[in-house]
Amino acid sequence: MKRTLFEIVLGLVVLILALLLIQQVNKPKRSTIEQKAKEMVSAEVERVNTKIDKMGMQHAVTDEKEKIVSSLSNLDDSSRYWKERFLEQAGINEKNVKLMTTYETTIKGMKLSASRTDTGFYYSDKWANIQYVRPKDTADNGHFNFSYNAEINYAEYWKRSHFLAPKKHYIDFWINDPRAKINGVKRLQIESKEPKFRLESSSMVLYDGQTHIGGDIGVSLGNVRVGTSYLYNAATGEWKPYFYGKYKLIGF
Repeated sequence: MKRTLFEIVLGLVVLILALLLIQQVNKPKRSTIEQKAKEMVSAEVERVNTKIDKMGMQHAVTDEKEKIVSSLSNLDDSSRYWKERFLEQAGINEKNVKLMTTYETTIKGMKLSASRTDTGFYYSDKWANIQYVRPKDTADNGHFNFSYNAEINYAEYWKRSHFLAPKKHYIDFWINDPRAKINGVKRLQIESKEPKFRLESSSMVLYDGQTHIGGDIGVSLGNVRVGTSYLYNAATGEWKPYFYGKYKLIGF
């Protein structure tokens, strides 16, 4: 009687898992690639959330999860040119690209105090050196010499809102010069595609008061996995088949 009840319960579990498996196969795919691509390549200010840290330096933080696209081919014309130019300069193929990033900054200074020299004027601080050389004659308009040390800092990290929450990935970048303003970012990360269907075989050990040793084979589709194992009971000397089904609820 107990064996019959066990077989009935096992049959119901296998039936439920089979229905979930069929549902995964027939689930319609969302056509979100184009929209994600547009969001990815947009360099508008609203795509960048700026914040001020405790030291007063300006940071631009982007949520990497919302910037993922499935293919470089889903870009608009300007971003496609940006991508193709990079591939040509780097001498690599599209399949080799995992991440592409550009930053847009504005550096602005007003009423900088100039120093006079015999040939013109100059301004210098920790980041910028600007020099104006007077014209030598009426045919000359003079010229500027300019150098700048940007000191761009970059950090990439992840964090969770709580223990069971999924990881959220961020990038932080800032320029030490307080006159520099980060006003745009173009970040392209290619989605790593894991196969939805997998066939796996492995050895296994099961202990339920007695030790069972043997092999296992299973099929995974999305979050659903069904499989069978054939195990040897070391205490009784018998081989016995087992059937199981799993549905992944949480992943890290």
